[in-house]
Amino acid sequence: MDVNALGHHRGLTLAFFKHFVDVHGGREAFEGLTTEQICQLFVIPYTKATKLSLVDHVERCDPDGHLYVRRATWFVSHAWNYLFLDVINALDHFMDEHNMTSEKDSAGLWFCLFNNNQHDVREQPFWYWFTTFKTALTTIGNVVMVFSPWNNPTTLTRSWCVCEVFVAIECNARFEVALSKREKETFLEHIKENDVVEIMLAKINSANSTSTFPSDRDNIFDLIEQGPGFQKLDRMVFGVLEAWVVRTLETQIALASTAEKCVQWLIVKGEMHYTKGAYPDAESIFASAVAIHNDVATTDTRPTLHWRAVMYLAMSKVKQYYARETWEPLFLDALAHQESLLGPRHAHTLETMRCFGSTYSFIEEYSLAMPLLYRCYQMAPQIGTSNEKSLATMSLGRTLIQQKHILEAQPWLEEAYGASKTAVGEYHVQTNNIGIDLAGCYARQGHFASASQLLDNIYNSQRRSLGPEAFLTLISLRALSLNLCFQGQYENLESNLLKCYDGFIALKSDGWATDCQRALGILYLCLGDHMRARIALEKTHAKFKVMFGPASTQARIIVYLLFFVSMECPEDVDSMDKIVSLESLLVDANLQHETWTEHPCHGCLEPIQGMLYMCLTCPRHSLHYCQACITDKKYEATCGHTPTQWICRMPPARFLHHARLLLFAKGAMWTDYAASFQAYQNYCDLHGVTERIEKFWLSPSETGKIFSSFFAFVS
Repeated sequence: MDVNALGHHRGLTLAFFKHFVDVHGGREAFEGLTTEQICQLFVIPYTKATKLSLVDHVERCDPDGHLYVRRATWFVSHAWNYLFLDVINALDHFMDEHNMTSEKDSAGLWFCLFNNNQHDVREQPFWYWFTTFKTALTTIGNVVMVFSPWNNPTTLTRSWCVCEVFVAIECNARFEVALSKREKETFLEHIKENDVVEIMLAKINSANSTSTFPSDRDNIFDLIEQGPGFQKLDRMVFGVLEAWVVRTLETQIALASTAEKCVQWLIVKGEMHYTKGAYPDAESIFASAVAIHNDVATTDTRPTLHWRAVMYLAMSKVKQYYARETWEPLFLDALAHQESLLGPRHAHTLETMRCFGSTYSFIEEYSLAMPLLYRCYQMAPQIGTSNEKSLATMSLGRTLIQQKHILEAQPWLEEAYGASKTAVGEYHVQTNNIGIDLAGCYARQGHFASASQLLDNIYNSQRRSLGPEAFLTLISLRALSLNLCFQGQYENLESNLLKCYDGFIALKSDGWATDCQRALGILYLCLGDHMRARIALEKTHAKFKVMFGPASTQARIIVYLLFFVSMECPEDVDSMDKIVSLESLLVDANLQHETWTEHPCHGCLEPIQGMLYMCLTCPRHSLHYCQACITDKKYEATCGHTPTQWICRMPPARFLHHARLLLFAKGAMWTDYAASFQAYQNYCDLHGVTERIEKFWLSPSETGKIFSSFFAFVS
């Protein structure tokens, strides 16, 4: 059959859809019937005399055909198991939403049930139908996909509908979604309390679609994989969904009948920006929500949602590294009022309790953080009935990791990860965030392969659902890249980390951009590129010192990394000025001792005391061990080698004592040498160091040999 006979340039108006229902018994006759049933019960019998498509039949036989058959302006994508009346309702509501009410009588809709000849559909091969759909869609240029249910539309579980999205991408067509009024109302109820966008992103996956005939699915999948791929296809759908959600929220805010409802919709809008990492925008939205009731003199009479907005305003400030005095009073105020007005077990109260505790943990105030988090965990309903329980469990696990209680943290995070997969889905943003923490827990134990497998799944999930440049996608790529570095898989890591850095800068997320500099510094150190490592780490330290404080965990980590560089570079300690500069780092970070505070042993997971050991065969700087675990061979659980020689690193403070003594000896500055040797002895006595160098008096040439051997030892 000629493709033109299918009427791909034409369609039937929405007015005809309704007319067709009326002439066949009205809505009661169609109630509960799917599109497929409508085809068998009404369309085929109606066109039996001509054996044409319904479009052609109406044009030829209906006296009002010229009113109903019009140039098609929209290609309708739908599933044949949808209720037919739901499709009509969705299209009706879609045209109202897009200011096309007047076009219901004039705009043609290309609808496969009506445009394709239902008398010979089974006789045509796959490529015939693919050409039919592609020609029609390309000519029309506008696609509207009917979504039902809103959170996991059947259309995206059917391969032919997925194929229509693929063609829309190929021909750069406009793509929109349509929900019935009832589905939209259900959506609006859910969005008030749930992260509906993340729910949709977690459930929709076009690669899981099916078809009645497996060969059709295979052909469609081949086309998609040879073309844009499923990730780009899903991203197109998600982009349309996100834009629709934003438009819907803007409408709800504008139409809010009360101040409290306006606050409610502003919170939802702010949460969307917050989840995407757009913290300045989120702060502005939450500030607007808070301002609505700030003029109410008595704080106890402000609506409860006001205090949720206050809490989110505090969180948006925390994420931008505002000073403690700007956000702590907001948390205290919100929590006190929520406990008074809602009670301690209300979901919003628990949410504030958890976020407040997590924030205290972020600034290393663990004595304040843990009571809040334990209380939240105890108050929350049991896992399986409440997502808040999963989040509280995650927060406890994360805080335990930050306190270096790695083994204690693991069961908390594994429980939270499993519960989140059950509650909101394996690919939900929340589940992925917990997964990143769990991967970090594995990596801290030296289980890099397990961590990489988890991070790779998370990264691919977020790349598909959020896009390659999204905030959370960049976070997972940074984590994956750093983990691969510790496995010695260096290929493409620099370009990926630079991509993350540029992405965070574009998103105005300076904290994460700085952390990418840290990751680059580690990569360069592992590769032996000391100059670039030093530059990246010095930039990172300058920012972290301001953001977190010079003695914070974040700043201390960088100090240790800078010393790893210096221990491999004799020129870093070849003058007193350089030694004094390095010593100032230790003084500021309070690291003038023998404990590697930020480097637990991968054998016993306790902070390393004294000498730090690394395997010569393992990727450099991936696994660290203490003397006891070397002696007891506990390293065998993670190292996998049987080294007879080890790379040794002395604690930074002792390293500087040695460097100073060697420098004085090399210059025959024996008075200074004697004073420094006494300081060295005092240090060793204070910290119980038994591996000491002996006092010596040598010629400059002999001292030079010892100086070289000193760096050979620590390297």
